[in-house]
Amino acid sequence: LIIPAKAARFVIEGLADNILVGIAPSLLGPAGFFFLILSSSGRFSRLTLTQTTLIVASISIGLEFLQLFPHPGILTNIHYTFDPMDVLATLFSMACGYLVARKVGRTSHLD
Repeated sequence: LIIPAKAARFVIEGLADNILVGIAPSLLGPAGFFFLILSSSGRFSRLTLTQTTLIVASISIGLEFLQLFPHPGILTNIHYTFDPMDVLATLFSMACGYLVARKVGRTSHLD
């Protein structure tokens, strides 16, 4: 869902001005990555929920701030810009993901 949301910003006029569409990738991406790691059975499955949250949040916030650097090569044609709202959306996404995972984890152990 991240790629269509980003593409919609530039294809549909007026949609880019909508703040929800503007931050949608920052809401969907970190939470999706977080749940993907939580569902894995590899090395990351041994991490605690807090450790996983901190790792994914660090990567997600890092990617947001990486947009401040000049884009190399073919990426110069892509219209990425740093937006503080994206950072806030990333933090909100991670907080919601953590709360959902904590709640689901708690109830699944009761079964």
